[in-house]
Amino acid sequence: MLVFDILSHTPVWVWVLFVFLVYRGIAAMRTREVSPYRVLIVPAVFFVWGASSLLEKSDGLALNIAAFGAALLVGAAAGRALASLMPSPRLSPVTGLLTMPGSPVALILNCVAFAAKYVGAVALALTSGAAAHAEIATVVVAIGGLFAGLFWGRTLRQFQRALQAGGRPATVGALVALVVARGAAVGGA
Repeated sequence: MLVFDILSHTPVWVWVLFVFLVYRGIAAMRTREVSPYRVLIVPAVFFVWGASSLLEKSDGLALNIAAFGAALLVGAAAGRALASLMPSPRLSPVTGLLTMPGSPVALILNCVAFAAKYVGAVALALTSGAAAHAEIATVVVAIGGLFAGLFWGRTLRQFQRALQAGGRPATVGALVALVVARGAAVGGA
């Protein structure tokens, strides 16, 4: 009965997010052309979802911000390393689109990240003691930071590798121009 209660009390937006993440992960299993700004959607979702954990409880805010920041940095390093192990995306100089190689990694990461955040949220909901609640909240915030960093580190490293493969500099300015130029072209079309 407990499992049914947990699932039935889960807000609808959580299930919509889950379906979206599975859909994006399945789409990433095949080689496809995408605009750079669309590649930023999932990292942005995980950053907002992770950072929103900071707003849920004000007790221990400084500790939670530190945990989020530290986990974000660790996740970013792991994401960069993971992206370096995968085939490099190709950037079309004509269309500005990225050809992303197909891989199950995005689906796996999306599902593991969702499960970790979901289990953390359930643990928070089921915990009544203030001290235990604060400890779990800090762990949930750190998990959010870890996965946000993982997705951002992986994505930015993919952008860098695509620029480098095309003979372009992989500077911060070039990364911003990659996303903004393609976004402006799509928005203006």
